[in-house]
Amino acid sequence: MAKIIFLCLCFLSSCGIPDLQNSQILEQAKAEAVSLDSLERKLMYGIIQLYVDQEEEPFTGWVKQDDSADVITSLGYLKKGQKEGIWLEWYPNGSIRSKTGWHQDRYEGEFKAWHANGRIKVIGQTSDGEVDGQWKSFYASGLPASESTSETGLAVSAKVWTPSGEPCPHTDLHNGNGTLYQYHEDGSILEIQKFTDGVGKKLDP
Repeated sequence: MAKIIFLCLCFLSSCGIPDLQNSQILEQAKAEAVSLDSLERKLMYGIIQLYVDQEEEPFTGWVKQDDSADVITSLGYLKKGQKEGIWLEWYPNGSIRSKTGWHQDRYEGEFKAWHANGRIKVIGQTSDGEVDGQWKSFYASGLPASESTSETGLAVSAKVWTPSGEPCPHTDLHNGNGTLYQYHEDGSILEIQKFTDGVGKKLDP
């Protein structure tokens, strides 16, 4: 018991943001979390969006979202009204859906997402709210869907495969310029983007 209390105090004080990857912290968070819907997203100080309580004070603590059966679908920590640390999401069947890092309400650190069958869907890194570095995505079958490289939100290069495992003959994104195709699981086109200097614009499929 003393060990659990120490861990809780440590994660909630100067030791840093609570870490949901710790099983004891995860169970504590599930028990203590308040509904995110009970908070209001409000512009404060004229410059920043914060989650505030009924007294219009920026909220600090665990928050969650539930489905219609009161099963937790997302869980995370707010620090002074902003998302902070690791946030987790689950499918209705309880399998993990995503794990994302946050700092001051912006994506920061590792980003992971899974298909409903448990296979990895996306893995990459974020920095200051933007995609950064190498990203990989996979189809539900486990076959690779894409590999891409970005620099703080700007696309650099990409490779794409069709759901059958064949290289996409249309994707030619290099040095921030070119075209990027994405496919549905059934092989139909999900999205086409044309990139110029790392910035993409959607085209009609």
